[in-house]
Amino acid sequence: MNHEWFKNTIDLIHSKNLKNLKLFRILKIVFPYLLSVFVSVIVYLTGGTTRVYANLMYIPIALNASINTGTRSSIAHAVFSGLLIGPFMPLNIKKIIMQSDLNWIIRLIIYIFVALIISSVLNYYFNEHKDNQKKEKDLIEFENSIFYALVKSTEQKDPETGEHINRVAMYSGFIAEELQKTKKYKDYIDESYIEAIEKGTPLHDIGKMGIPDKILLKKGKLNDKEFNIIKKHPVIGADILSQIKGKHPNNKFLNISEQIIRYHHEKWDGSGYPEGLKKEEIPLSARIMAICDVYDALRTERPYKKPFSHKKAVEIIEADKETHFDPLIADIFLKNSEKINNIFINNNKESNIFQESLQF
Repeated sequence: MNHEWFKNTIDLIHSKNLKNLKLFRILKIVFPYLLSVFVSVIVYLTGGTTRVYANLMYIPIALNASINTGTRSSIAHAVFSGLLIGPFMPLNIKKIIMQSDLNWIIRLIIYIFVALIISSVLNYYFNEHKDNQKKEKDLIEFENSIFYALVKSTEQKDPETGEHINRVAMYSGFIAEELQKTKKYKDYIDESYIEAIEKGTPLHDIGKMGIPDKILLKKGKLNDKEFNIIKKHPVIGADILSQIKGKHPNNKFLNISEQIIRYHHEKWDGSGYPEGLKKEEIPLSARIMAICDVYDALRTERPYKKPFSHKKAVEIIEADKETHFDPLIADIFLKNSEKINNIFINNNKESNIFQESLQF
């Protein structure tokens, strides 16, 4: 019963919306004509075309040319308006003096000329707008192609990367949404920023394409020399993206992605790499990514370690608050740790029972 009522309500709203749309389209065409008639009445009542009120006819002409952007409709309305105060409208009603044919014909030509200029300019900008929309759409598809190609390349190096990048994208998007609710970042984080974070975080390890497999996939702990090579991957990845970004310097997605790639291994206390940035010198996007990347790395098996439980991972993150992680972001993570855990569980091939039974 309730379901049927809901469906009927939606259908009614939809039908009303369609009717309103049709009514709007009709009014859009009819209203300028009615306005022209109204102006002609004013012209007549004020004594004829000799008075300044005849110039009011430019208002409906400009309005029609603006809202009905077709050239033909603009000319048709201009002709209609010109004829309304044309051959049958006196020049002076009190003296019963009619206009000369040349007078109203010249006015009619001016009306047509004005309507053509306005409609032509608006058509030009309308087409420009459509072209810009198409370019923007093409750019988004281009971004997605870059994203897909780079991520797939990284996956070839490390099969676990596929699941890892999906999860960190969801973690980071969630944390960005929670940060948006805070006083500090409510004006800084918008929907486009959140979207860029979600699309950019999966690219964070593309620099690993430049790391030899014998180091990247090594079983056991890396020695100092090997670790120094691994530490180059943020710079390698950022350099890859910066070459693409050079052609699109103002692209938000590419800018945030490069920040994430280059700085996601920086630490709040300045002990990270590659530049040893500290606190808010580290871009916000990279600070968000840092905690997401560490949590997921702790939860999953790597060539050098077994997976940790959610409880143990949270303890490690809490202990590293104000050293590794931005305290505000860490607090948001800890407050919502169960939701983060649910993202991990719902996007992991391993058995939930197995994961939760671990006590590392």
